[in-house]
Amino acid sequence: MLEKGFTVPNLAEPVLPEAPSWLPLPPGWLILGSALLLVLLIFLLIRVARWRRNLWRRQALHALTRPQTADDWLLLIKRVLLVHHPREQISAALNPDDWLQGVPLDDALRHALSRRYCQADNLLNDTDTARLRMQLRSWIEELPHV
Repeated sequence: MLEKGFTVPNLAEPVLPEAPSWLPLPPGWLILGSALLLVLLIFLLIRVARWRRNLWRRQALHALTRPQTADDWLLLIKRVLLVHHPREQISAALNPDDWLQGVPLDDALRHALSRRYCQADNLLNDTDTARLRMQLRSWIEELPHV
């Protein structure tokens, strides 16, 4: 057995590697930061491009607030239609009834606009103007983004 005063030497413990990090190494942070910055930049560019492409919508909605004649209303409708349809298709239609076929207006307003087109007295009454503004606003807001 062991003599008195003799102790068992401690066994040499092997040197263990450090625990792996849960976070990426510095090059990983650079790659991750670059990727996030690139995604954010692409997102911002898409939003700015969409905002610029929808300038026509903001201008059309602003034009709805001004007092206008029947000719001005038809000009506004034609400009909005030119954003979504080929110019040849819209310019080929000389009669306002042809332009108004794709616009969701009720028949009374469509008839009133067509009847007063290029006439000396081409102002709509207040109730027709209010209805027209409401229907045009909902039409313009529902149009797809270009």
